[in-house]
Amino acid sequence: MIKENEELNKAIEAARKAGEILKDNFGQKYRVIRKSPKEMVSVVDMQAQKVILDILEPLFPGYGIITEERTTIVDKNGKNWIIDPLDGTHNYIAGLPFSGVSIGLAKGNDFQLGVILFPMEDRLYYAVKGEGAYFNHMPIEVSPSLELSKSIISFDNQFHLNKNSFEYYRKLTGRAFTTRILGTATNDLCMTAEGKLGGRIWVNTKICDIAAGIVIVTEAGGKVTSFDGAACTLDSKHVVASNGKIHEELLEIVN
Repeated sequence: MIKENEELNKAIEAARKAGEILKDNFGQKYRVIRKSPKEMVSVVDMQAQKVILDILEPLFPGYGIITEERTTIVDKNGKNWIIDPLDGTHNYIAGLPFSGVSIGLAKGNDFQLGVILFPMEDRLYYAVKGEGAYFNHMPIEVSPSLELSKSIISFDNQFHLNKNSFEYYRKLTGRAFTTRILGTATNDLCMTAEGKLGGRIWVNTKICDIAAGIVIVTEAGGKVTSFDGAACTLDSKHVVASNGKIHEELLEIVN
């Protein structure tokens, strides 16, 4: 078990409070804002974000905040909460499963803590650097598969954001056992951490989508890097996550 940790405890508390909002509004009518032709945000996102910040900001006043809608970095090399109050917004709006709350903590580019909650399914994942990864308080680990040809790999649904996406996907389908496009970064990271998926490729992601999952996958024995194999930073956009054993094969596909 993870030793007593106030940051973790409060992140879980904040995720659960935000999760109540997501669960209460799921399938209901609410205002949706179209940010761009292929990106939407709802008032539920904003309500969930406010609940999270109302808990974390007073308790950790020196920490920066990074979210999709607001960024306040107090110290670039200091600690920053990295929050996605509703990852999988498009799934959520459509009434599809796989949407949840993601809260990560990084000191500079060192990802230290991750909490991900899927409230509609009551799935809680969390990890602290150096202390293992957990699903509903039970330890988890990545798939033992040594071959991409025997692995299920999830892929980014945002094909329009990278001109090479279709070529990457074509190569992946030829080498992996099979593929999935589930549309939620946090879900794919958690499924990689618990060994259900062999990995996930992002052609253009945001750090709010993956920060918490980086810690969870890594602590479960996996690996998360940029396309060049380097460790992820707050600026990473092209990312591969895996069980670690098939990581080099996945990097070959995107290089």
